[in-house]
Amino acid sequence: RLDAMPSPRRSPFLLFPIVLVACFEPTSEPSERSLKPRAPVTVKAIETPKPLTPRVFSPSRVGCDAVPVFARGAQAGSVCVEDAAREGLTVLDLSDTWTPRVFAPQKAVLPEYRAKYLELARSPSADLGLNGIAPAISVLAKRLGDDERRSCDAQLDMAPVAAVAHAHDAAPDAKAAALSLKGAQKGDALAAIQSQLVCAGLLKRSAASGRLGNATYGALEAFRRRHMIVGTGLDADTVGALALGGDELAFRGLLRGLRERVVDAAGLIEDGTAAGQCPLEQGREPDLPRFAPITREALPDGAPDLVDEATDAAARELGWTDPDATRAFLAAQGGRGVSTMRVAVSLPAAPSYYGPAMDLRVEIDRGDVSYTSPGGGAAKSGERRRPSFVVYARDGAREVPLVRWATTIGGWKKERTEDGEVVVKYKESDVGERMWRQIIAAPAWMPPDSTPETDLLRESEDGTVALKRDLIQPGYRNAYGLVMMIHHEESTRGEETRWLDHGIRTHGSVDYRSIKSGTSYGCHRLYNQLALRLSGYLVQHRNTVTKGKMRAGYSRTLEYNEQTIQVDVEDRGYLYELDPPVPVTVLRGTVPSDAGRPVSSVRAETDRTQG
Repeated sequence: RLDAMPSPRRSPFLLFPIVLVACFEPTSEPSERSLKPRAPVTVKAIETPKPLTPRVFSPSRVGCDAVPVFARGAQAGSVCVEDAAREGLTVLDLSDTWTPRVFAPQKAVLPEYRAKYLELARSPSADLGLNGIAPAISVLAKRLGDDERRSCDAQLDMAPVAAVAHAHDAAPDAKAAALSLKGAQKGDALAAIQSQLVCAGLLKRSAASGRLGNATYGALEAFRRRHMIVGTGLDADTVGALALGGDELAFRGLLRGLRERVVDAAGLIEDGTAAGQCPLEQGREPDLPRFAPITREALPDGAPDLVDEATDAAARELGWTDPDATRAFLAAQGGRGVSTMRVAVSLPAAPSYYGPAMDLRVEIDRGDVSYTSPGGGAAKSGERRRPSFVVYARDGAREVPLVRWATTIGGWKKERTEDGEVVVKYKESDVGERMWRQIIAAPAWMPPDSTPETDLLRESEDGTVALKRDLIQPGYRNAYGLVMMIHHEESTRGEETRWLDHGIRTHGSVDYRSIKSGTSYGCHRLYNQLALRLSGYLVQHRNTVTKGKMRAGYSRTLEYNEQTIQVDVEDRGYLYELDPPVPVTVLRGTVPSDAGRPVSSVRAETDRTQG
């Protein structure tokens, strides 16, 4: 799979090529990989015939906003930005000022959260990709070009780690697979893992003792954040990623960063999940593991993976075909690197159904619904059909499923009654026809009165309490994540139309495990990065009106352990209105015929976040 052919000592992939493939059947646990990996589907980019000598572009006028054009790994002149589309080119923003579309300047007005997003994206150690904060390309480029890290990695023998990953994937059953992973917790495999964490700057060299202690567990958690892996300890996904080696991981991180810029510039969302595909970018699967699929079964007429297709094309045009070639590109940019860089490249043509006012709708299937009370012997989540989230586009007489993502529905959650007792109640997800009329970027969460104080406060060892502000104020850890869409129900009386808000939203979330196998307070959660991708797609392909900052005026006083905490929320978020709204259908799902309605409450025993 790699263009270069390093020695066997430094390249465990030659011995165990299976660890390079990260697209597996989904399982009930987020840290598991399937015992029967499927061969990835490689989707070739749609290319237009090119002359033997690439065309050299030149600006159509002096003094325009010009960007360099890249083709087949070399610069091919430059073009005025306003002429790029007409020339069949797409302008990619690789600079440190890029943000997802809902945080981009809107008619010279800057969404408030934009500055915070950029601060986090530019941080070399924030590693918040799982939280929707895509690192700046310059941060990812620096990791790939880090000579100290490369020199350190070159001394490592990762073959023992690759052997563990191979044994896991070849195991005949789940018990044998779990047993195989224990090999990563000792001996040469653990020594190699700790050494790689040291090379990555995530573990102090003095802590690489050959024992699996707290320092190593902490470094592994930082490693997972950096490479967008949801897991624990030395699970299969973590071991498989470690086996790839530092240089390969840094390159894949850069491909992920490029992908988000391509998605934004080209206005794409189709990621292959509706077609059951698992394509590659430059022969690699960038996600370790892949987040979106809930099944490998294709939907009828499901859209192919345009996202990875376009990213693969962009990487090829830039010359980002392997780590060494990419380093050469970055070195050629000089001291400023890509920090202010925009480029124009040729990408595959957009589908015929694309346009600025697409006919879109959303369908949320609640899957297999269980009303069994906590402790009542409910079926394990892996045995149930999980909720799914599908976006459709109208293309003439047919509908095209664009994406199919995992999501959540309601379940048993804590709630405070009017008399102050905390109980567990079933939080239902509404069924029927709804509308998305609003996109709210960086939303604030205004806790309902039924939210227990213990969900909103944290208590220190000395007994003092403080408000969990990151749960309420705009930010990636907010209960609604970085973006949300309200589910409004249309109610018409005579000539008057009212929009009813039952408190249900589709929103981003940092509670990744709930999206894999858990429940919500009735809302439909998405991974933050996918929620942002969806919102940007809506802004580009639906008529939207930018309204800007929303006022909230929320206030609540919390009393806990004879301490008083005041909660004030002034701003609700940055508002985009969809005109016309996007229809959302929530299907009932499969409900056991004898289930009836869940009992009203049982006494509470656990804490969970709202949303």
